[in-house]
Amino acid sequence: MGTTIEERYELAELLGKGGFGEVWRAKDSRVGRWVAVKIGFPETPEDTRRFEREASLAGNLAHPNIATIHDFGRTRHGGRDAVFLVMELLRGRSLAQVLDAGVPPLADALEWVTRIADALGAAHDAGIVHRDVKPGNVMVTDTGVTKVLDFGIAKSHGSPTTDLTATGMIIGSFPYMAPERWTGGSTGVPVDGRADLYALGCVLTQLLTGRLPFPGGAVHELLAQHLMTEPTLPCSVREGLPPALDVLVRDLLAKAPDDRPESAREVVRRLEEIAGPVAPVRDAAPRAVADAFAPFPPPPSYSPTVHTAAGDPVRAMLERRLAQLLADAPTDIAARLGVLVTDLSEEIGAHDALTVRAAYHRAMSVRGHSATDLERILPRMVRVLGLEHPDTIEARATHVGEAAAHGPGDGRRHEAELREVIEQADRVLGTGHPVTVTARYHLTGALQRGEGGRGGAETAAQAHAERAWLTPLLPDLDRRLPADSPVLLDVRRRLAHDAWLVGDFDTAARLYLWLYPDPEALATHGDAVMAHRVIRSIGEAGNPDRALDLLKPLLHRLQLTAGNTHWLTQEATETRTELRRALREDRRSELGAGLARLFGR
Repeated sequence: MGTTIEERYELAELLGKGGFGEVWRAKDSRVGRWVAVKIGFPETPEDTRRFEREASLAGNLAHPNIATIHDFGRTRHGGRDAVFLVMELLRGRSLAQVLDAGVPPLADALEWVTRIADALGAAHDAGIVHRDVKPGNVMVTDTGVTKVLDFGIAKSHGSPTTDLTATGMIIGSFPYMAPERWTGGSTGVPVDGRADLYALGCVLTQLLTGRLPFPGGAVHELLAQHLMTEPTLPCSVREGLPPALDVLVRDLLAKAPDDRPESAREVVRRLEEIAGPVAPVRDAAPRAVADAFAPFPPPPSYSPTVHTAAGDPVRAMLERRLAQLLADAPTDIAARLGVLVTDLSEEIGAHDALTVRAAYHRAMSVRGHSATDLERILPRMVRVLGLEHPDTIEARATHVGEAAAHGPGDGRRHEAELREVIEQADRVLGTGHPVTVTARYHLTGALQRGEGGRGGAETAAQAHAERAWLTPLLPDLDRRLPADSPVLLDVRRRLAHDAWLVGDFDTAARLYLWLYPDPEALATHGDAVMAHRVIRSIGEAGNPDRALDLLKPLLHRLQLTAGNTHWLTQEATETRTELRRALREDRRSELGAGLARLFGR
């Protein structure tokens, strides 16, 4: 016999468990319907008040896009004092989980945000501010209905509730928090429904681009960005969006509440106008999505999957587009791959292997500007393509390798995963494959950083150590990687610098001239420090005549721009003196050798 709450709610299945407590699927024996029972174990009076607030505020809102609250009370559960909240049983998927699967189709994003705005309008009309609008608090049910959840930190107009806890901490979700909420009302700017509209602007940006308008990680970064930084607008990230969306997002994310739309109703109207020309995409069957509180199975696509057969002409067309983009590598490849990913998601589904591969190539094309795109696509690659798919191996090798060799902290914390990737790459792709040798490069770099190095030598001792692990890798990297590979260029630069530091000028000159085949141009208008190193290496390697010729334009430039007292000008002058002395000694030696030959000695 299962547990019964209040002799009415028969707990049948535990759907989820977390810091808030538990959520159960339960049968309301009085009216014969299935409900969700949220059970909390309050540790403070504020925890209890949060449950009561959610019940009293949301319970008085009757709207199709707001989760219905049926009952509330206090009880004993599992031998502990508890509070419980009875709400309609929703089966669906939160927008946070939708975003985990990728950027949704435009028509869906506009539909969801319109329904959220409609729900917020009803709450605002009732004098209620939600204060925690975010993707995790919005569900799309398996019948396609959008539901706003969790009014636990909501407040009503005139309520004594503030934006601060008793200890002075701000309550809410920082990435979505309006500027006036960060200040806790201390500036005199009221916190009203326009704070929810600001959060809605953040959610809309995320659904359109997959990114938040303010990407700060630490709280102080988010504070500064929300208060002072202008947001990144969607059209600058994703091509093909209606320009009116940029205008709406800019208005929603205005720093001053008075500059935002006057009401949620206005936002609904503007969204409906924008969505008018956008043809909605609908599934032939209800969306297969999991319960918001349950441990979820791998998520299915939320897009139609009618073009999945291998011989389908639409699929073949999309495959050709991807192949041509990768072969041609146009300068705008990132933007064009983004458009292709959107088209693939709508035509064959976000979790089709072709869509995942296109999303992966897009993430690789933008990783110099966004480190998170590749990280976000990796779970889907593992799930859809498998761990030993070549693209998955390359993605893991790139993401983990760069984090290990160049990221913060001890590089050795990534050692086990890197070794696993190298083993897979060696077995699947081959020992000499570029992915395999590059992963080896990242592993050796991570181990060197773990020994206290900082990813680049600064002393002769560090240079000797770095040469010991980089030099054996260079032949493989040179054979397998293209000449302009960033990895190969980095290894050559570091080995050239190491040779310079330890006084191996023959090696330094050879590597520097490979990196800078036009030393005249480097001396005339290139990096002055690097130019001096290259010129001195050439001279010390036995060619002082050429070094002195190269030093003239460099010294002339330094005297004009830095002055005679600058340290680099002085070093270059000393180098000139040493080269002239070496040249005189060479000529004296040549003269002595000539005289010896002349007189038969």
